[in-house]
Amino acid sequence: MMSMDDGMDKAGARLFLVYLLGLVAFLGGLSLAKGGLYVDRHEGDTLHLIEIVLRMADGEWPHLDFVTPLGALSFLPIVGFVKAGFGVGTAILLAQISVALLLVPMVWWLGYSRLSRGMAYGVGALVMVLVLAMIHGEATASISLSMHYNRWAWALAFTSILIAVLDPKRAPNQWADGIVFGIAFSFFVMGKITFGVAFAPGVAVALILRGQWRAIVVAIGVVAVVGLALTLMAGAALWPAYLADLALVASSDIRPRAGEDLATLLTAPQYVLGTVVLVLCVVVLRRGVNPTLGLVLMLLGPGMIYVTYQNYGNDPKWLALLAVMVLAVSRTPQIIALAVVACTLIAPSFYNMATSAVRHLVADRAGYTALFADTLYAERHGDFFTKTDRADNILVRTPMVFGSEEFAYLNERAEHSPLPEFQGEKLTHCVQQLGMIGVSHAIARDMDTAGLSEGKSVFVADTIGNFWMFGGLEPTSGAAPWYYGQLKGYENADYFLIPACPTTPQAYRSILADVAARGEELKEIRRTELYTLYERP
Repeated sequence: MMSMDDGMDKAGARLFLVYLLGLVAFLGGLSLAKGGLYVDRHEGDTLHLIEIVLRMADGEWPHLDFVTPLGALSFLPIVGFVKAGFGVGTAILLAQISVALLLVPMVWWLGYSRLSRGMAYGVGALVMVLVLAMIHGEATASISLSMHYNRWAWALAFTSILIAVLDPKRAPNQWADGIVFGIAFSFFVMGKITFGVAFAPGVAVALILRGQWRAIVVAIGVVAVVGLALTLMAGAALWPAYLADLALVASSDIRPRAGEDLATLLTAPQYVLGTVVLVLCVVVLRRGVNPTLGLVLMLLGPGMIYVTYQNYGNDPKWLALLAVMVLAVSRTPQIIALAVVACTLIAPSFYNMATSAVRHLVADRAGYTALFADTLYAERHGDFFTKTDRADNILVRTPMVFGSEEFAYLNERAEHSPLPEFQGEKLTHCVQQLGMIGVSHAIARDMDTAGLSEGKSVFVADTIGNFWMFGGLEPTSGAAPWYYGQLKGYENADYFLIPACPTTPQAYRSILADVAARGEELKEIRRTELYTLYERP
């Protein structure tokens, strides 16, 4: 006979469903209550997300019309609401709520079939916080909807991995399990493929060890159906183009990783305890507590670390998943101690995400400016706001070069990189650190005033060059919203723009070198404090 905390009866299952829907209503309602989306961080990622959404809303498709390693499912929920007439800020929040509602029956099934009541309620909160948060994680209290796809993927990973590795307590149903796996891996494959690569081996082995063949077949069928739906929407050419984008990003050295190198991620002071907890969990499980789960965790562990390595912030959200996994199979003192340490390490990140909607609600509107103020999108997408002092306070960093004899020796010690050159002209050493949105507005306005924008497109020597969103320029067909390497779309541009201070010197130098290698003689048609513009032949 089960103890009161061993599972749910029908009434308990209904209450759990109400609880999950209540979390969506509460967290989603808080995010919408402000009447717009107010962000105060990650301006580059913000512009990247909005450019993709606007281009898709105008009928373009990732991979076919622009380069990106992110699949269409990362953006389609947002695009759908934009097409329905919502501003982009509200559309992002509604998309999060829609994904949370999609996850409600999946999390309900996880809790009902595999978890005790207490753990079910805890996991439900973790998953809904991941989906509905207004910050990616870490411990910096700010608001940013960038990298939303990573949070969505983690929520799906928590749900699907727990269903894969835990034996059903009641009502085993491989059809239901397979549908959950199919939805999760559809998003991984066609949204954020890193998660699919990382977790497929561990999930597959877990299912095979338990003889869950029907669940595997159902999952493959669901992924095939979603893939077929995308094929019907975008065409069969979507898939080779997607693979080409993934290959381009994998071979690029412009941004080989999102944060720390792998050795640092494993051994640095802020990460090493988490690595130790993972290893000890495997050891304890393999030495009699649950050898099968220990074996599966040996496959899932490297995947968890790999995903953390690939995601900006290197936030080890898998620590919460690890704690749930081990506590679900054992309550020995060793397991409880390891779970407590894991939860303690990741608690600041989840607290930050859980409280982000409240911070958003109480944010002072006076400190924010509409992203598209005084542009063609001002009315249509006037519900997206950014921090005014970050948008308009343009800061650059330059190395100090001494001209006096007294300090000239410092120039040699500094070992400055050679000045970049273009068409025989030496350019400056500087990096723009703040004010990306302000610069985008200013350049777009200047080109409009000079009569250079109408019907024209521009390729920018930097990571991001979406000036078209703020003025009369057209998007550059085939160009990447975020530069990963090669001159994709350059041949379709009318202009080549060199910023006075790039945001990413490595991308800047790479683009300058690649353009110079083409052997074109570009005609300079405008020079300002912020940029130099060349007309392509």
